[in-house]
Amino acid sequence: MLPAQPNQSLIDGLACLQELASHGKPIGGRAMARALGLEPTRVNRLLRTLAHLGLAEQDERRKYRPGPAIHVLAAQSLLGSGLLRRAAPELERLRRHGLVVALGVLWRDQVAYLYHASPDTPAGGAIGRVGLFPANQSGLGVALLAGWKNPQIATLYPDAAERRTLMSAVRAARQRGYALVRRDDSATIGVRLAGATDAAIGLAGALPARRVAGLAEALAEAAARITAPEAEAL
Repeated sequence: MLPAQPNQSLIDGLACLQELASHGKPIGGRAMARALGLEPTRVNRLLRTLAHLGLAEQDERRKYRPGPAIHVLAAQSLLGSGLLRRAAPELERLRRHGLVVALGVLWRDQVAYLYHASPDTPAGGAIGRVGLFPANQSGLGVALLAGWKNPQIATLYPDAAERRTLMSAVRAARQRGYALVRRDDSATIGVRLAGATDAAIGLAGALPARRVAGLAEALAEAAARITAPEAEAL
């Protein structure tokens, strides 16, 4: 919920930082201004401030890219939350099923994957492997949205047809205790982690109907271990 007196400079600065981190290649101030719908002079001022803080840097063409402080911030946030540290052993155990294993968090209408491993992904290669993905098309995303109230979901999806399709999946996820999203010849099962963190784990691949219940149970058990009080002490 937006506070009564939001700090617009902070909001715009964080929007620039997120665009910088997710763009995938260096970006100029004018291009970022167009992407964010902001005034170019303001964006350039914010980018110079981020560069001063080490959160951005300029290349030889004077375009901006993430600076070293972003990596420090990422490392500190992962350490501070402890989520990935607690989840990693359970995620590795889930790989025995021979499917894609994922851990993601909800960011607005997107799922950001902290861990995403296909069956042939080498150890250590699952972190930071996949970026953002639309939440309404993701088993993890639907599992997370199922924990929201309907009016909150409506603010993210103003299109009535898109919202109807999503709400059908959300209602099913609430009833079953897990989300199931099928796309073409594959499917994803998503289970939300209990607690305040908007995070979920999931399994994806060619899933015949007979395997779904057992895999959903395995995910629920893993989720319970990740959020158990004793896991907090790890």
